[in-house]
Amino acid sequence: MVEKNLNTIKAFILRRQKLLLVLPWLIYALYLVLMAAPQYESQSQLIVKSSDGTSSFDPSALMLSSVASSGLSNDSDLVEAFMLSSDMLTYLDQELNLREHYRSDEADLFSALSPFATKEDFLQYYLSHIDVTVDSTSSVITVKTRGFTPEYAQKINQAMVSRAEAFINEINNDLAKSKLTFARQEHQIVEEKLQATKTELLQFQAKYNVLDPMAEGAAFQQIAFSLEATLAQKKAELNTLSTMMSGNAPEMQNIKRQISAIQRQIQEQKQKLSDKDGRAGDLSVSELMAQYSNMKVELELAIQAYSASLVSLENTRVETYEKLQHLVTVERPTLPEDNQYPEIIYNLALFGVILLLFYGIARIVVATIREL
Repeated sequence: MVEKNLNTIKAFILRRQKLLLVLPWLIYALYLVLMAAPQYESQSQLIVKSSDGTSSFDPSALMLSSVASSGLSNDSDLVEAFMLSSDMLTYLDQELNLREHYRSDEADLFSALSPFATKEDFLQYYLSHIDVTVDSTSSVITVKTRGFTPEYAQKINQAMVSRAEAFINEINNDLAKSKLTFARQEHQIVEEKLQATKTELLQFQAKYNVLDPMAEGAAFQQIAFSLEATLAQKKAELNTLSTMMSGNAPEMQNIKRQISAIQRQIQEQKQKLSDKDGRAGDLSVSELMAQYSNMKVELELAIQAYSASLVSLENTRVETYEKLQHLVTVERPTLPEDNQYPEIIYNLALFGVILLLFYGIARIVVATIREL
């Protein structure tokens, strides 16, 4: 029974083998020529360019470091990923009513989007009707979009380019704001520290009623040094007169009184440096000098930190501007005149090869079964 059925199938195939090959091909050809809806393709080319003028589109960029080239490529890959994302699809559907276009009467039964398509199905359909590629050498982004009318294909491309530009700007603005905000916050901390140090120094001067304890102490020391020099001179005069006069001589007594007065004055000056006086509160001049010196050092360090922070803030501003990325349009979205799809000759040739392959496989299977 089985052998009889096989013989029947074999005889049918032998009698109708040409028809089995030609008939599906003819049906598919009639569909492509008479029924298939034409699909038009719009193309644009973009490139990510930084504000300092560097981009991988410039041949000189090949001389840059691998890190810089990688950064440019990553920016282009980011744009590509965004264009292929569901966020882009949602935007296009809201702006252009994309789902309705792919379901419209301009599409045929087989090329139209199913009325029951889910979000995932819609995304896959969308991805099959656009093509976004990045050139590995120049990082030029080529965007191809398909629609059932030339105008709509161009609108899709224009909307994608516009949204991608806004996307790059949003990223740039967010990064720039975060970097500048951080730099400003750090600068504000340094500035507040400087103001606190200046206020502390002013409060110290007001509390102890001194303008510059260092200068005042130096003046006291200078007076003491001058008195000591005068004392040494008077002692030398006393020694000289003692060789010529008695100790009770008026000149000797006068010099001795001068020496005693100078010694008392020197002692007073030294006490001013080491002892506490009413004006200085509970600190001596030496203690005031030590505290004032420490506060001056803190103020100078705060000023240096403020200057460095200000320079860093300005450098961050310049660096942020130089690293801003812009999506530059190399080729504007084109308005196609002829439909790119379906590719009738290519599709028919491919379908014919597939039919021949199936025919060959079928003959091999039948021959194998017959030998068994």
